Amino acid sequence: MKSIQLDNCDIKIPIKYYPSLTRTFSPIVLEALIESGSSKYLREILINSGITNQIDLEMTVGDFLDWLYANMSFYYRNEYVYKNALANKILLGKHSLNNSYMLTEFRVENCRADVVIVNGTSNVYEIKSEYDSLDRIKRQIESYSKVFDKVNIITSSGQIDKVALELPTEIGLMELTKNYKIITIKEPVSLKRYVVPEVIFECLRKDEYLKIIKKVVGYAPDVPNAKVFEVCKELFRRITPEIAHNEMVKVLLARGNNKILRDIITNVPQSLIAYVIDRKIDQKKAKKFEELLARKLNTIIIAT
Repeated sequence: MKSIQLDNCDIKIPIKYYPSLTRTFSPIVLEALIESGSSKYLREILINSGITNQIDLEMTVGDFLDWLYANMSFYYRNEYVYKNALANKILLGKHSLNNSYMLTEFRVENCRADVVIVNGTSNVYEIKSEYDSLDRIKRQIESYSKVFDKVNIITSSGQIDKVALELPTEIGLMELTKNYKIITIKEPVSLKRYVVPEVIFECLRKDEYLKIIKKVVGYAPDVPNAKVFEVCKELFRRITPEIAHNEMVKVLLARGNNKILRDIITNVPQSLIAYVIDRKIDQKKAKKFEELLARKLNTIIIAT
Protein backbone atom coordinates (compact mmCIF):
# COMPACT_ATOMS: atom_id res chain seq x y z
CA MET A 1 0.00 0.00 0.00
CA LYS A 2 1.48 3.33 -1.10
CA SER A 3 1.70 5.82 1.78
CA ILE A 4 2.80 9.39 2.36
CA GLN A 5 5.33 10.33 5.02
CA LEU A 6 4.16 13.51 6.73
CA ASP A 7 6.43 16.36 7.78
CA ASN A 8 7.62 16.77 11.36
CA CYS A 9 6.29 13.47 12.67
CA ASP A 10 6.33 9.76 12.12
CA ILE A 11 2.82 9.57 10.68
CA LYS A 12 1.87 7.76 7.51
CA ILE A 13 -1.40 8.23 5.64
CA PRO A 14 -2.36 6.14 2.61
CA ILE A 15 -2.68 8.45 -0.38
CA LYS A 16 -6.19 7.24 -1.16
CA TYR A 17 -7.55 8.88 2.02
CA TYR A 18 -6.46 12.42 1.21
CA PRO A 19 -9.52 13.36 -0.89
CA SER A 20 -11.76 12.27 1.99
CA LEU A 21 -9.64 14.01 4.62
CA THR A 22 -9.77 17.30 2.73
CA ARG A 23 -13.57 17.26 2.95
CA THR A 24 -13.10 18.08 6.63
CA PHE A 25 -12.93 21.72 5.44
CA SER A 26 -16.20 21.50 3.53
CA PRO A 27 -19.21 23.41 4.90
CA ILE A 28 -21.20 20.22 5.41
CA VAL A 29 -18.60 18.71 7.78
CA LEU A 30 -17.59 21.89 9.61
CA GLU A 31 -21.17 23.07 10.12
CA ALA A 32 -22.16 19.67 11.46
CA LEU A 33 -19.28 19.93 13.91
CA ILE A 34 -20.31 23.41 14.98
CA GLU A 35 -23.96 22.48 15.46
CA SER A 36 -23.72 18.98 16.97
CA GLY A 37 -20.22 18.93 18.44
CA SER A 38 -19.36 15.61 16.83
CA SER A 39 -18.81 14.12 13.40
CA LYS A 40 -19.36 10.52 12.40
CA TYR A 41 -17.74 11.29 9.05
CA LEU A 42 -14.57 12.67 10.62
CA ARG A 43 -14.39 9.82 13.11
CA GLU A 44 -14.62 7.21 10.37
CA ILE A 45 -12.04 8.78 8.08
CA LEU A 46 -9.57 9.31 10.93
CA ILE A 47 -9.96 5.69 12.03
CA ASN A 48 -9.89 4.21 8.53
CA SER A 49 -6.83 6.22 7.52
CA GLY A 50 -5.00 5.11 10.67
CA ILE A 51 -4.53 8.66 11.96
CA THR A 52 -6.22 8.02 15.31
CA ASN A 53 -3.53 5.49 16.20
CA GLN A 54 -0.73 7.92 15.38
CA ILE A 55 -1.68 11.39 16.66
CA ASP A 56 -2.37 12.88 20.07
CA LEU A 57 -6.16 12.93 20.39
CA GLU A 58 -5.80 15.37 23.27
CA MET A 59 -4.88 18.17 20.86
CA THR A 60 -7.50 20.85 20.28
CA VAL A 61 -9.74 20.78 17.24
CA GLY A 62 -8.18 24.06 16.11
CA ASP A 63 -4.68 22.61 16.30
CA PHE A 64 -5.80 19.48 14.48
CA LEU A 65 -7.36 21.49 11.63
CA ASP A 66 -4.18 23.54 11.28
CA TRP A 67 -2.13 20.32 11.25
CA LEU A 68 -4.37 18.72 8.64
CA TYR A 69 -4.38 21.84 6.48
CA ALA A 70 -0.58 22.10 6.62
CA ASN A 71 -0.33 18.58 5.24
CA MET A 72 -3.01 19.21 2.62
CA SER A 73 -1.08 22.26 1.46
CA PHE A 74 1.94 20.05 0.86
CA TYR A 75 0.46 16.77 -0.34
CA TYR A 76 -3.04 17.39 -1.69
CA ARG A 77 -3.71 20.94 -2.89
CA ASN A 78 -7.38 21.00 -3.68
CA GLU A 79 -9.42 24.13 -4.39
CA TYR A 80 -9.83 24.94 -0.70
CA VAL A 81 -6.05 25.18 -0.22
CA TYR A 82 -5.84 27.72 -3.04
CA LYS A 83 -8.79 29.75 -1.72
CA ASN A 84 -7.34 29.81 1.76
CA ALA A 85 -3.89 30.76 0.47
CA LEU A 86 -5.44 33.71 -1.39
CA ALA A 87 -7.36 34.72 1.75
CA ASN A 88 -4.24 34.66 3.92
CA LYS A 89 -1.60 35.92 1.51
CA ILE A 90 -3.54 38.40 -0.64
CA LEU A 91 -6.58 39.55 1.37
CA LEU A 92 -4.84 39.62 4.76
CA GLY A 93 -1.25 39.75 3.59
CA LYS A 94 -1.45 42.68 1.19
CA HIS A 95 -4.66 44.50 2.13
CA SER A 96 -6.61 45.61 5.19
CA LEU A 97 -9.93 44.13 6.28
CA ASN A 98 -11.13 47.69 6.81
CA ASN A 99 -11.14 48.44 3.08
CA SER A 100 -11.03 45.05 1.36
CA TYR A 101 -13.37 42.12 1.00
CA MET A 102 -13.19 38.65 -0.49
CA LEU A 103 -16.07 36.86 -2.18
CA THR A 104 -16.08 33.23 -3.24
CA GLU A 105 -18.11 31.42 -5.91
CA PHE A 106 -19.26 34.76 -7.34
CA ARG A 107 -21.70 34.27 -10.20
CA VAL A 108 -20.79 35.83 -13.56
CA GLU A 109 -22.97 34.77 -16.50
CA ASN A 110 -22.79 30.95 -16.52
CA CYS A 111 -19.58 30.81 -14.50
CA ARG A 112 -18.74 31.04 -10.81
CA ALA A 113 -15.55 32.92 -10.02
CA ASP A 114 -13.54 31.08 -7.38
CA VAL A 115 -12.28 34.18 -5.55
CA VAL A 116 -12.93 37.89 -6.00
CA ILE A 117 -11.09 40.48 -3.92
CA VAL A 118 -12.32 44.06 -3.99
CA ASN A 119 -10.51 47.05 -2.53
CA GLY A 120 -9.87 50.14 -4.63
CA THR A 121 -10.58 47.98 -7.65
CA SER A 122 -11.54 44.37 -8.43
CA ASN A 123 -9.37 41.30 -8.88
CA VAL A 124 -10.73 37.89 -9.80
CA TYR A 125 -8.71 34.71 -9.23
CA GLU A 126 -9.65 31.56 -11.07
CA ILE A 127 -8.08 28.46 -9.53
CA LYS A 128 -6.65 25.74 -11.71
CA SER A 129 -5.26 23.20 -9.26
CA GLU A 130 -3.50 20.00 -10.15
CA TYR A 131 -6.92 18.31 -10.17
CA ASP A 132 -8.71 20.78 -12.48
CA SER A 133 -9.08 20.58 -16.23
CA LEU A 134 -8.58 23.58 -18.49
CA ASP A 135 -11.65 22.87 -20.59
CA ARG A 136 -13.60 25.94 -19.44
CA ILE A 137 -10.76 28.40 -18.99
CA LYS A 138 -11.39 30.43 -22.16
CA ARG A 139 -15.11 30.81 -21.41
CA GLN A 140 -14.33 31.79 -17.80
CA ILE A 141 -11.80 34.42 -18.87
CA GLU A 142 -14.25 35.85 -21.39
CA SER A 143 -16.97 36.19 -18.75
CA TYR A 144 -14.73 37.61 -16.01
CA SER A 145 -13.28 40.20 -18.40
CA LYS A 146 -16.78 41.67 -18.73
CA VAL A 147 -16.99 42.42 -15.00
CA PHE A 148 -13.61 42.72 -13.28
CA ASP A 149 -10.70 45.11 -13.63
CA LYS A 150 -7.99 42.46 -13.33
CA VAL A 151 -8.32 38.78 -14.20
CA ASN A 152 -5.84 36.28 -12.76
CA ILE A 153 -5.34 32.54 -13.08
CA ILE A 154 -3.58 30.85 -10.17
CA THR A 155 -2.16 27.38 -10.63
CA SER A 156 0.59 24.96 -9.61
CA SER A 157 4.19 24.87 -10.80
CA GLY A 158 3.44 21.72 -12.79
CA GLN A 159 0.71 23.46 -14.80
CA ILE A 160 2.25 26.90 -15.34
CA ASP A 161 3.42 26.29 -18.90
CA LYS A 162 0.20 24.59 -19.97
CA VAL A 163 -2.00 27.31 -18.44
CA ALA A 164 0.15 30.09 -19.93
CA LEU A 165 -0.60 28.81 -23.43
CA GLU A 166 -4.32 29.35 -22.82
CA LEU A 167 -4.10 32.97 -21.63
CA PRO A 168 -4.57 36.20 -23.61
CA THR A 169 -1.83 38.77 -22.98
CA GLU A 170 -3.96 40.87 -20.62
CA ILE A 171 -4.65 38.03 -18.16
CA GLY A 172 -2.47 37.62 -15.08
CA LEU A 173 -0.80 34.35 -14.12
CA MET A 174 0.13 33.33 -10.57
CA GLU A 175 1.67 30.26 -8.99
CA LEU A 176 1.12 28.66 -5.59
CA THR A 177 4.65 27.38 -5.10
CA LYS A 178 5.72 24.14 -3.49
CA ASN A 179 6.72 26.03 -0.35
CA TYR A 180 3.27 27.64 -0.14
CA LYS A 181 4.05 31.10 -1.51
CA ILE A 182 2.06 32.95 -4.12
CA ILE A 183 4.22 34.47 -6.82
CA THR A 184 3.18 36.50 -9.84
CA ILE A 185 4.40 35.10 -13.13
CA LYS A 186 2.62 37.72 -15.23
CA GLU A 187 0.83 40.89 -14.11
CA PRO A 188 -2.74 41.40 -15.33
CA VAL A 189 -3.70 44.41 -17.43
CA SER A 190 -6.49 46.74 -16.27
CA LEU A 191 -9.74 45.92 -18.06
CA LYS A 192 -12.28 48.16 -16.33
CA ARG A 193 -12.58 50.41 -19.38
CA TYR A 194 -13.94 47.42 -21.29
CA VAL A 195 -16.34 45.85 -18.78
CA VAL A 196 -19.97 45.35 -19.79
CA PRO A 197 -22.43 47.22 -17.49
CA GLU A 198 -25.28 44.88 -18.37
CA VAL A 199 -23.27 41.86 -17.18
CA ILE A 200 -22.23 43.69 -14.00
CA PHE A 201 -25.91 44.46 -13.36
CA GLU A 202 -26.79 40.76 -13.48
CA CYS A 203 -24.13 40.02 -10.82
CA LEU A 204 -25.65 42.39 -8.26
CA ARG A 205 -28.43 42.15 -5.73
CA LYS A 206 -31.56 44.24 -6.20
CA ASP A 207 -30.71 46.69 -3.41
CA GLU A 208 -27.21 47.10 -4.87
CA TYR A 209 -28.19 47.93 -8.44
CA LEU A 210 -30.97 50.23 -7.19
CA LYS A 211 -28.45 52.10 -5.05
CA ILE A 212 -26.09 52.54 -8.02
CA ILE A 213 -28.86 53.67 -10.38
CA LYS A 214 -30.17 56.22 -7.89
CA LYS A 215 -26.68 57.61 -7.39
CA VAL A 216 -25.59 57.69 -11.05
CA VAL A 217 -28.85 58.27 -12.92
CA GLY A 218 -30.35 60.46 -10.20
CA TYR A 219 -33.52 58.52 -9.44
CA ALA A 220 -34.86 55.04 -8.82
CA PRO A 221 -37.56 53.99 -11.29
CA ASP A 222 -41.10 54.08 -9.92
CA VAL A 223 -42.54 51.03 -11.65
CA PRO A 224 -44.42 47.89 -10.58
CA ASN A 225 -42.26 45.19 -8.97
CA ALA A 226 -42.64 42.96 -12.01
CA LYS A 227 -40.98 45.66 -14.14
CA VAL A 228 -38.17 46.72 -11.79
CA PHE A 229 -35.53 44.30 -13.11
CA GLU A 230 -36.20 45.04 -16.76
CA VAL A 231 -36.31 48.84 -16.35
CA CYS A 232 -33.27 48.95 -14.08
CA LYS A 233 -31.28 46.78 -16.46
CA GLU A 234 -31.97 49.23 -19.29
CA LEU A 235 -30.89 52.17 -17.11
CA PHE A 236 -27.77 50.34 -15.95
CA ARG A 237 -26.84 49.56 -19.54
CA ARG A 238 -26.46 53.29 -20.17
CA ILE A 239 -23.84 53.76 -17.43
CA THR A 240 -20.27 54.02 -18.70
CA PRO A 241 -18.09 50.94 -18.12
CA GLU A 242 -15.65 52.54 -15.65
CA ILE A 243 -18.41 54.10 -13.55
CA ALA A 244 -20.38 50.83 -13.52
CA HIS A 245 -17.25 48.97 -12.42
CA ASN A 246 -16.28 51.47 -9.72
CA GLU A 247 -19.79 51.58 -8.27
CA MET A 248 -19.90 47.78 -8.30
CA VAL A 249 -16.70 47.74 -6.23
CA LYS A 250 -18.30 50.05 -3.64
CA VAL A 251 -21.44 47.96 -3.17
CA LEU A 252 -19.46 44.71 -2.99
CA LEU A 253 -17.18 46.25 -0.36
CA ALA A 254 -20.28 47.08 1.66
CA ARG A 255 -21.07 43.35 1.89
CA GLY A 256 -17.91 42.93 3.95
CA ASN A 257 -18.54 45.91 6.22
CA ASN A 258 -19.32 43.60 9.11
CA LYS A 259 -17.50 43.93 12.42
CA ILE A 260 -18.50 40.41 13.48
CA LEU A 261 -16.92 38.95 10.34
CA ARG A 262 -13.73 40.98 10.81
CA ASP A 263 -13.46 39.88 14.44
CA ILE A 264 -13.93 36.21 13.55
CA ILE A 265 -11.35 36.37 10.76
CA THR A 266 -8.88 37.91 13.18
CA ASN A 267 -9.33 35.15 15.75
CA VAL A 268 -9.73 31.87 13.87
CA PRO A 269 -6.79 29.66 12.82
CA GLN A 270 -5.27 30.49 9.44
CA SER A 271 -6.53 27.19 8.05
CA LEU A 272 -10.14 28.39 8.39
CA ILE A 273 -10.07 31.93 6.97
CA ALA A 274 -11.60 30.98 3.61
CA TYR A 275 -14.33 28.93 5.30
CA VAL A 276 -15.33 31.78 7.61
CA ILE A 277 -15.48 34.29 4.75
CA ASP A 278 -17.49 31.91 2.59
CA ARG A 279 -20.06 31.06 5.28
CA LYS A 280 -20.47 34.59 6.72
CA ILE A 281 -20.86 33.26 10.26
CA ASP A 282 -23.03 35.31 12.62
CA GLN A 283 -22.23 36.09 16.26
CA LYS A 284 -24.15 33.15 17.70
CA LYS A 285 -22.45 30.65 15.42
CA ALA A 286 -19.09 32.38 15.96
CA LYS A 287 -19.31 31.65 19.69
CA LYS A 288 -20.11 27.99 19.05
CA PHE A 289 -17.27 27.83 16.52
CA GLU A 290 -14.82 29.27 19.03
CA GLU A 291 -15.91 26.70 21.62
CA LEU A 292 -15.51 23.88 19.09
CA LEU A 293 -11.97 24.92 18.18
CA ALA A 294 -10.96 24.88 21.86
CA ARG A 295 -12.29 21.36 22.49
CA LYS A 296 -10.10 18.29 22.46
CA LEU A 297 -10.13 16.25 19.29
CA ASN A 298 -11.15 13.05 21.07
CA THR A 299 -14.45 14.65 22.19
CA ILE A 300 -15.69 15.19 18.63
CA ILE A 301 -14.87 11.82 17.16
CA ILE A 302 -16.55 9.72 19.82
CA ALA A 303 -19.22 7.55 18.24
CA THR A 304 -22.75 8.83 18.83
